[in-house]
Parts: sequence; C-alpha cells; structure tokens
Amino acid sequence: MSTPLSPTAREIQEQIESNTSAVDHFSSFAGHRQHMTALALRDVAPEAGLRLCILGAGNCYDVDLVKLASSYREIHLVDVDPAALARARQPLGADAGAKVFSHAPLDLSGLFDRLDRWARLEVEPQELLGHAAEASAQIARSLPGPFDVVISACLLSQIQLAIYNVLSAAHPLFDAVRHVANLTHLRTLAALMAPAGRAFFATDVASNDLFPLAEVREQSDLRPLLATLVRSGSVVFAVSPDLLTWTAREDPVVQRAVEVSEPVDAWLWQNGPDRLFLVYALELRARAKEARLPTLT
Repeated sequence: MSTPLSPTAREIQEQIESNTSAVDHFSSFAGHRQHMTALALRDVAPEAGLRLCILGAGNCYDVDLVKLASSYREIHLVDVDPAALARARQPLGADAGAKVFSHAPLDLSGLFDRLDRWARLEVEPQELLGHAAEASAQIARSLPGPFDVVISACLLSQIQLAIYNVLSAAHPLFDAVRHVANLTHLRTLAALMAPAGRAFFATDVASNDLFPLAEVREQSDLRPLLATLVRSGSVVFAVSPDLLTWTAREDPVVQRAVEVSEPVDAWLWQNGPDRLFLVYALELRARAKEARLPTLT
C-alpha cells in the first residue's frame, strides 16, 4: 500500500496534473499568450543579447517561445514540474532549442518543504520572519542569474491557492503565511534582476466565478474593469494589485531594490473550455546599482 501524500505534496501533484490536463487546450490560451509575449518583448532589441527568465513556466502556453527566442540570447524556464518544461521544449527547432534552458523541479515559494509543519503550528516566529530573505536568496542561488528580464507567469496565485488549501482561511497563521509568500515572491523577482533589469509580475486575479467576465470580452483595455473589481472586492485579495504594491512599498528590501508600477496591462485569459480569468501585470524596474538587493549567503 502506498503512503498517502501530505497535503502539500497533494497540491504539487494537482498542479502537475493541471499542467498535463491543459495540453489539449493550447489554442484557448492564444489571447493570454499574445499579451504575455508582448510583455516579455517590451523594449527588447534582438541585438542586445539579453537573458530572460520565466518563473512558473509550466507548459509554456503563456508565451510564444519561438518568438521570444528570436529576440533573446538565452531563455531560462523554471517550474516545479520537469515534465511540463520537457513538453514546452519539444516543438522547438534546433536554433530556438539551443537558447532555452530548463530548471526543474524548483519550488519557487520556498514553502513546500515546511508548509505541512507550519500547518501543525510547528514553527517559531523567527522562521516566519526570516523566510522571505532565506527563500529568495536560495532560489536566486539555484538559478544562473542575474537576468535582464524576469517574468512571473501567473505563479503567485497558484502558491496562494496551495496555502489556502493546506492551511484554510481559519488557520491562525493563514494571514501571516499569505503575506510571507507575497513578500518572498517580490524579493525573488528583485534578487533575480540584473542591475538595469526589469521584471513583469502577472497574475490571474478574478474568474468568471466571481464576475461575469464573458460579458466584457470585446473591451480592449481592461484596467478600468480591474480597478472597479478591486474596489468592489470581486477579486482574489491575496494577489490584488493594491496589496502587492503596498507590500513592495512597505518592505525596505524590495523598496530599495525596485520601483513597482501601476498595472501596465489587464486582459482576459481563456483557460480551457470553461474557465475565464482576468489577468493583470505590474512592471518592476531595478533601481540604481548602489541600491540593489545585497547578496545573501
């Protein structure tokens, strides 16, 4: 008889199964893929020889890898699911494939080896307080950065969902761990950026379960809708733009390292036949070199 999976291990397995189940729905990602690819190519000159890192790459249905490979010297894909990254590389020709590198499995939350223990309240305050610094530094050491452009591809919502499923909103540490996850992710983006680098943080923030998104398909700029839904509370608060920009502003490490924009884009993501999401993106720009994140060992 096999040993039952822990709650966190089940969350990882469900994400892997979700990647597998999405294989037949490449075409439904077309609009989402167009927006994400445009973000990755914003102000990128092919002759500059830049390096790109995509966090939470999965099957890479979020981006057009071939198009990106024509503008970047290197593309580094990072995910907890090695099989998904292998599938993403399969369609690439020799020229594009030579530029694409896979890094998996890598836990980009730094939580998956401790979340079950935290759920049992087996954690000291100092571990919680130090997690963002420790985990972001460890992730940065695990990757061949720094990178000129870093993309967070709708990853933080998956991390937050795992926290919700393992802890539940009633858990006494739920709010603290949710904040730690956001802070860790922002510090990770900052730690991976080159001195003159940029990052784009993209996340799904609302679904057709929260709002009738199908009725707004024809609108081109959905940032006004995003603002309306944020004001009305019709979004997933843990990944709302107000919360993320507040976290970046209030954390002295992130605030010293990067400038965070207002949402630079918002769009609809058709994920398979039934699920429709509202996605937005923030841009993070590295501050002057002397204000960069210190190297942590």
